[in-house]
Amino acid sequence: MNGELLAGRYRKVELLGRGGAGEVWRAEDEVLARPVALKLLRRLDGDPMDEVERFRIEAQAAARLTHPNVVATYDVGTTDDQVFLVMELVTGKDLAQLLKTNGLPAAKVIADVAVQGARALDAAHAAGIVHRDVKPGNLLLATDGTLKITDFGLAHTGGLNGATGPVLLGTAAYISPEQVRGGQATPASDWYSFGCVLYELLEGVPPFVGDSADAVLRQHLETTPIPVRRDDASDGLAELVMRLLAKDPAERPSSAADVTGLLSGDGQLTAAHSPVFEPVGNATQVLPFVAPAAALSGGQPAQDGLDADGGQGHGSHAAPRRPLPFAKAIIGVAVVLAGIVAAAFLREGVSDPSAQAGAPPSTPPAAKATAKPSALPTTPKPTPTKTAPKTPTDQPRTGLAALRNLAQQLRDNAPPGKRGRVAREAAQDIDQAANAVAEGDTDKAAEKFRDARRRLLEAQREGRWESTPQITALIVSLNQLLPSQDGDRQNSEE
Repeated sequence: MNGELLAGRYRKVELLGRGGAGEVWRAEDEVLARPVALKLLRRLDGDPMDEVERFRIEAQAAARLTHPNVVATYDVGTTDDQVFLVMELVTGKDLAQLLKTNGLPAAKVIADVAVQGARALDAAHAAGIVHRDVKPGNLLLATDGTLKITDFGLAHTGGLNGATGPVLLGTAAYISPEQVRGGQATPASDWYSFGCVLYELLEGVPPFVGDSADAVLRQHLETTPIPVRRDDASDGLAELVMRLLAKDPAERPSSAADVTGLLSGDGQLTAAHSPVFEPVGNATQVLPFVAPAAALSGGQPAQDGLDADGGQGHGSHAAPRRPLPFAKAIIGVAVVLAGIVAAAFLREGVSDPSAQAGAPPSTPPAAKATAKPSALPTTPKPTPTKTAPKTPTDQPRTGLAALRNLAQQLRDNAPPGKRGRVAREAAQDIDQAANAVAEGDTDKAAEKFRDARRRLLEAQREGRWESTPQITALIVSLNQLLPSQDGDRQNSEE
């Protein structure tokens, strides 16, 4: 209830989010006269007291962790029906939100995220704390460019559900192989999960994508991830990500020194504390992203922003990943307040409407002024990549995952009724392309992908459909895997 006083000092001000496990409130600490984030976890009938006590002990451990790249924990307590956590209130967005609304960041931004995140993990591991659930939604970017990791030590509680037996904790797309096998989470597990996050920032999708959590978990165990192929990613950044994804924990980088050592020699890092955001306009700061019109016409990624017609994502949070059983382990995906950032975000004073609660998304200002195109953009000639061409064995696997992800994104972002018809029809084309890839018919896959892309391009030109940065990033990736033929290029230029 708004205005309710908790523990005699924390006054609820504004509900910021609600999930299956509880709520997150903006609150005022009336003793210290400061704003805080108040996380309330419901205690269900049958929750054992040792679970509540374990939550309290781990929260106290997290409270002792003080670092600029870690969301501070101020207090923990219990009421008759709730466990509450008082945390630092952070102004900004999490990486899941930024991927959805801003698209893929530039490689130099990702390198800075890597360094700041590594410092946070170093500090936590030195204090004996293992995160267990490193994922984009738990990595927050403050508006001053500081990366902060939240929910240290809390993923292990699983929302106080009292589960017994072997429990695998984490989120399927980012969980380490040793955790999939039912082993104990260790600092090396956090580094693997962090590698999955960096991979997604670079490629637009996690290293392993499947139709079910079971399929994804099996890939963590058995499949070598496709190498990073971003043109702007340095050799050091690409090597860092792939080494973090090693199946053997002993082969992974294990410190911030390892991370900076791989990045500092190739010019990817610009300064020891380089800002994650480049200032744009007077106050709003955004990540560089990909122009959707260029993507639809087969163009390459642009780093200076969307054109005037570029669409934005609908909603701030990435779609939740559904946990499913794997092997004989009881797999519990421990997400405290699913879909909600662990530390709530202060939304006052943010000039970007998309960063405010309940506000419709708007097109962020571009780093460079861009005029609305008067004609359909032409397809530039493909830019040679510095990496070796994909082999016949990895290209279909990459394309299949990206196609399935694209089809799902189109459906998830399709407006209801007639306005969403073009996206749903394009998703059907993409489904057929994915089926063709699975059957080894890459020619048919390329044909169906081009059909979908032409459909979307025409609809966007006529104002009947708007892309999102995440959809655009997937199309850019598929443009490289399933390149346009001459006839298609000419059609796009008409």
